[in-house]
Amino acid sequence: MNETFLYIIGILVMVLGLAISIGLHELGHLVPAKLFGVKVPHWAIGFGPKLWKKQIGETEYSVRLIPLGGFISMIGMYPPENPKKPDAKRRFGSLIAQSREAHSEHMVEGDEGRTLWSKPAWQRIIIMLGGPTVNLILGLLMISIALSGIGSWTQGKKVEAVIECQEQMVHAEDTCLPESIPTPAFAAGLRSGDVVLSIDGVAVDTADPLLEALTAKPLVSHALVIERGGAKQKLQVLPVEASLPTADSSGNIVNTVRPYIGVRMGFERKPVSLGNSVGFGLTSVGQTFGFIAQFPQQVYSSVSSLFTGTARGGDSAISVVGIGQVAGQVSASAADPLDKVYSNLMLLGSLNLALFAFNMIPLPPLDGGHVAGGVYEYLKRGAYRLVGKKDPGRIDTALMAPIAQYMFLLLLVAGVLMIVVDFVNPVKL
Repeated sequence: MNETFLYIIGILVMVLGLAISIGLHELGHLVPAKLFGVKVPHWAIGFGPKLWKKQIGETEYSVRLIPLGGFISMIGMYPPENPKKPDAKRRFGSLIAQSREAHSEHMVEGDEGRTLWSKPAWQRIIIMLGGPTVNLILGLLMISIALSGIGSWTQGKKVEAVIECQEQMVHAEDTCLPESIPTPAFAAGLRSGDVVLSIDGVAVDTADPLLEALTAKPLVSHALVIERGGAKQKLQVLPVEASLPTADSSGNIVNTVRPYIGVRMGFERKPVSLGNSVGFGLTSVGQTFGFIAQFPQQVYSSVSSLFTGTARGGDSAISVVGIGQVAGQVSASAADPLDKVYSNLMLLGSLNLALFAFNMIPLPPLDGGHVAGGVYEYLKRGAYRLVGKKDPGRIDTALMAPIAQYMFLLLLVAGVLMIVVDFVNPVKL
């Protein structure tokens, strides 16, 4: 099949997967909002002109032209103005007032108790956590399907090739001569196609524990049980040491004295346990939070690459365009259909975990900013009760609107810059 066609298919799959993820994220807000009686006029995937819309009850559902996110609109996101402290006398007062009035055109008489701000803090927290929680669940589910349902390629316990002599450990194309030193694997009688069942009485499932056990104790004979032609056999392997080419920490090849046996194990698709898959996903979430902390520096490095011509690493910051490019490369290069499915699931799963982590940043306009506001309200009202002071009431989250506005602009600028970088200097696998 044509590589360009496969590349386009990969991009379309990723765009569809991203759109579904965003839609489910917004559904994660929508469902609890409706359960708690909040009026929701709009649910949308994307921004800009509407490509499709449908009115169901009081909510309009739509898909829009620019697939860079999504939103739901809830009436009364912020409380009304405090007459004792009018917005007009505040710094950024007009911006705060505009934020209070957002979506007010959808309010009718009787909606006063259906605003978001009128709901208890615990309900507001649940509503705002709904979207990121959906992304977290989606991310863990996709990664678990990939790792536990399909499995990644790993060295297994089947011998793919036995290297005959020490010279071929240095130069694979060399010919073994009568005076050549045989490798421990060749001397022990191992053959291509053998399946190693155990070493020193310990069963092995992959190549890692086998090779580690063999090389951890050089010059010591190890008992192997193998399967050959359906029958079990016992062999003795004596690992030895030699000066062999080895990659150092910088990737440079240097000669190092190290133990070896002279065997190459074959690769096989190996599913992992569900617990390990979930653990991998949760670890990825933690790494994503660390990456977010470095995001400004990552954007700077990516933009700088436009002027320096430096190739971008696989761990570089990336935009929606870049994600599509990576998906296209995977689709065009992977020969095995299962590899395509595996890679796309891992990519979409990681993207959902990134959406969860990003949205949990405790700054407006992100979901984490609204959650932080609800938590702060609980802590403040609890502290007032402890010291016997009058309940201060609900906090005025509209005062954070200027921060939300500037955060939105910063994210927009960063997003546009990264799109430009991904077009001009894309990440290459």
